[in-house]
Formats: sequence, C-alpha cells, structure tokens
Amino acid sequence: MICNSKYLYKIELITANDVLEFNRIATKCPGNVTIVNGKHRLNAKSFLGLHLARMTWNEMYVEADFDCYFDFSKFIKVESEIAE
Repeated sequence: MICNSKYLYKIELITANDVLEFNRIATKCPGNVTIVNGKHRLNAKSFLGLHLARMTWNEMYVEADFDCYFDFSKFIKVESEIAE
C-alpha cells in the first residue's frame, strides 16, 4: 500500500529469529526503512529497537521509500490473514 509517497505494509515479528532476519534484510536495503505504529517510529536497521517494538507494540508496519514487498514478504500480513 502507498501512503504519503511511501510504501507501507503491516508486518508481524513473532520470534527473536524473525527480528534477526528482518533486521538483516533491512540493513541490506538502500535508503530508509522504518517501523511505525501510530505515534511511534524507529529505524528498522536498529536491532535493539526492533526487539523492543516486537515486545511492546500491538501493531507494526514497515515503511520505505521503495517497494519493499518482496524483500519482507515473509513478515507481511495480508488482509485475509488479519481478518482471521
């Protein structure tokens, strides 16, 4: 989904390994990759920040200047999965 000229996808990071893998992918991406949830935002290239967000945030979205769907597809929650 595109929002304010940025690509935005709802994600789910369940395990510590998910955080590690997501962080590795984000680190290799060119440009800014941000995790957002309503009022808060953090750099997705921050390993510690991702762990804290995973433990405390109810919802997380990845936001990027480029279409990152295929990079993070393992973690993206599609609408049919959200409704269940």
